[in-house]
Amino acid sequence: MRQFWPLILFLIIFLLALLGLNATTSLDNSSTIKPQRIITLAPNITEIAFALDLDEEIIAVTKYCDYPNKVSSLPKVGGFIDPNIEAIVALNPDLVILVASQQQTITQLHQLNIPLLAVKNATLVDIKNSISAIGEATQHQQQAQQLLATIEQQIRFVNHKVSGLPRPKVMISMGHSTNSEHVKSIYIAGQHDFYNDLISLAGGQNSYQNDYLKVPSLSIEGILQLNPDIIIDIFPEATDHNADIAQIKRQWQNLVYVNAIKNNRVHIIEENYATIPGPRIFKLLTQMAKLIHPELDWNTPSQ
Repeated sequence: MRQFWPLILFLIIFLLALLGLNATTSLDNSSTIKPQRIITLAPNITEIAFALDLDEEIIAVTKYCDYPNKVSSLPKVGGFIDPNIEAIVALNPDLVILVASQQQTITQLHQLNIPLLAVKNATLVDIKNSISAIGEATQHQQQAQQLLATIEQQIRFVNHKVSGLPRPKVMISMGHSTNSEHVKSIYIAGQHDFYNDLISLAGGQNSYQNDYLKVPSLSIEGILQLNPDIIIDIFPEATDHNADIAQIKRQWQNLVYVNAIKNNRVHIIEENYATIPGPRIFKLLTQMAKLIHPELDWNTPSQ
């Protein structure tokens, strides 16, 4: 059975990642022996590990890890915020991979002398560095290099397409109330996260330019002040949330004085990769670029 992935949990994890911006990627394992019993403690890390062909080495994941489908048969060791340390110890891992912002868990694993790798995931650079670090720690460097080459190819494709074009103001909504007729307050992408990076690479500019709030929260008045040209509302896949998408569309339509509503440029993205800072987040790049620059012929290869 799939574990429900509430939006509030995504926001908590997202905020924890941003609070860990100053943390460093670190490997607490001096052994040169290839790890054979790996536990991953975050959905994005599980996704990276499987993308690096570590299927046989992964022995457990968190209850929120549901991609790829084969993880459903693996033992679960609690959640992202509250992993079960006793269950982890009982599985006798030779490497635990987790996010650098999981400081309490890192401290506990240190005390138990369990080898670990802590990686960051706040920005696109962090995500790419995590792929490299996990590849290095597991001796799957070649797989990591191949994955990174594919990602760079996606980035170059979009960059060539949008180069030199005007950059409309884009607001990414990451969570808001869905049980009323009007949008009351929303959490949006700020200047310190991978959504901000994606906006820039996709040929837009973040409508929120202040850099002192890592996860800004806006009222209706704040949205009106930003007056974005494009609004992109991000949700996980339908089975991972209980929001009424039709109701959400009606909420946005009430903001009649916002350019995005005036010009029918409010878009809802509902994908299982859209809230997970793993390799598939780069699929969002092309998707966003097409929404920001629909005037381009996206079926023609870049020159």
